[in-house]
Amino acid sequence: MLDGATTLTETADADARGRVEIAFARDPSGRTYLRRQFASYPYHLCRPLSFAGDPAGMATIYLQSCAGGIFRDDRLFEQIVAEEGAAAHVTTQASTIVHSMDRGNARQAVLIEAAAASYVELLPDPFILFPQARFAGCLLVRAHETATVVVADSYICHDPAGRGAMFDRLEGSLRVEDAQGRLLALDRFHASGAVVADQCPGITGAFACQGSLYVIHRLGASTELVDALRTAVAHIAGVYAGASDLPNGCGAWLRVMAADAIALRAAMTATWQSVRTILLGQTPAPRRK
Repeated sequence: MLDGATTLTETADADARGRVEIAFARDPSGRTYLRRQFASYPYHLCRPLSFAGDPAGMATIYLQSCAGGIFRDDRLFEQIVAEEGAAAHVTTQASTIVHSMDRGNARQAVLIEAAAASYVELLPDPFILFPQARFAGCLLVRAHETATVVVADSYICHDPAGRGAMFDRLEGSLRVEDAQGRLLALDRFHASGAVVADQCPGITGAFACQGSLYVIHRLGASTELVDALRTAVAHIAGVYAGASDLPNGCGAWLRVMAADAIALRAAMTATWQSVRTILLGQTPAPRRK
């Protein structure tokens, strides 16, 4: 696993075979625009869009892939920078397939840097894990104490042959740091397809899909956020979920286990809309995919 800001950056610089770097800035009128962008294969960037239900000036960016998914030995790096006062929503055009691998693995590292009074949402559609997929995802959030970062991370198991074959292994980590690089929160997990296939009570049971929503927000309201996250998923069928405060007063988070992709999508959308309503006072419209 990648661990720490220095390790993440150094590893991404050394190993990345595909990378995207975007920086959002706010102009004098309050509109957020792309001040800097770079994308290499397999990434493609669309132009910024605006949507009804968003705060005035917020930019939405779709990250697209020209590769048809993630393959063995892929080393991907995404960097999202929000300068002071910028507001941005970053998502994908669809779910991302992590293809079967007879050997090796694939990794994706994501770095989010949020300056003072900025607001960033990174809400990609789920990763779809094919049989024998081996994938590690590492996310580092470095945020000013007045910034807000909302991040989603979700996975679906799928066998195109319909035989119930599972992925090999999945690793994930989220590290939250303040603007000076001090650690505020660290979450790690490891899952194997064999454990999911066993449907062990107390581990995964019958749930083959999972997702997490992290709200990095150091301006208070964590109790209200936790309550909102719990309420948002309370009546969604096929979902088992829990929410709590993040350590060091840096926000709240929710982990969801779902019976299928439909239930997972409903839970992730409902929680995102609930968080946006509390923090910005407006309920966002779902993005077209």
